[in-house]
Amino acid sequence: MLQRSVPMYQECQDLAVHWCTKYAKPSTSVYDLGCSTGKFLLKLAEKLEQPKNIELIGLDNSAAMLKKAEETFNNSPLPCSMIETDLNKKLSIENASVVVMNYTLQFVKQDNRPTLLKSIYDGLVSGGSLILIEKVKSEISDLNQSFIEFHHQFKEENGYSKLEISQKREALENVLIPWTVEQNTELIRSAGFSTIDLFFKWNNFAGFIALK
Repeated sequence: MLQRSVPMYQECQDLAVHWCTKYAKPSTSVYDLGCSTGKFLLKLAEKLEQPKNIELIGLDNSAAMLKKAEETFNNSPLPCSMIETDLNKKLSIENASVVVMNYTLQFVKQDNRPTLLKSIYDGLVSGGSLILIEKVKSEISDLNQSFIEFHHQFKEENGYSKLEISQKREALENVLIPWTVEQNTELIRSAGFSTIDLFFKWNNFAGFIALK
C-alpha cells in the first residue's frame, strides 16, 4: 500500500538504510520510531555486516503491528526489541547512535513534536544521527496545490480511484499534519542539532539527516 501511495517509497527506505549503516556505532542502539511491521528494521539487520553488539529497537503504538514485527524477525540475523508506545507521550531514548522516523512525525500532535525531538537528541550518543522522512508542504500556496495534484496523479497511476483518494484525504484531515521543510528544519535545530541537511526531496516529500 505504501509503495502505491508514497512516491519513491522503496528508494527512501534504501537511503535510510544507507545512512543507518554509516552512523550505527558498536555497542549502541538503533531506533525505528513507528516501526509498523518491522520490514525496515529487517532490511537494516540484513545490511549490518558486522553488528558489533548493535541493538535494534522498534517502537509503535499498535500491538497488532508489533506482533507482526516480531514474526518478521523470526529468522533475522539480528534480534530486535519491539516496544508498544505512544510517541505523543514521554519517550525514553537511550544510548542511540541512530534514530529513524519514516513518515511518522507528521502523525504526532504539533505541540508534542518539540518534546519528542528533544528526547531523541538527548538519547543520541555524540556523533549520532536522526533520519527523518516526512510529507511536507510548501509555503507558496500555488506550488503546494501543484504538489498535492502531482501526488494524487501518482496515486491514480498506481491504481487508486479518485473516490479512494478523496476518502483517504478526508480520513487523514487533522490527523496527518505536514510542516514545511523550513519548519521541520527549525524544529530539528531547536532540539539541539547543529548539522542538518536534506538527502531527498520529491515535491511534497522530504528526507532530512541531522547529526549530534
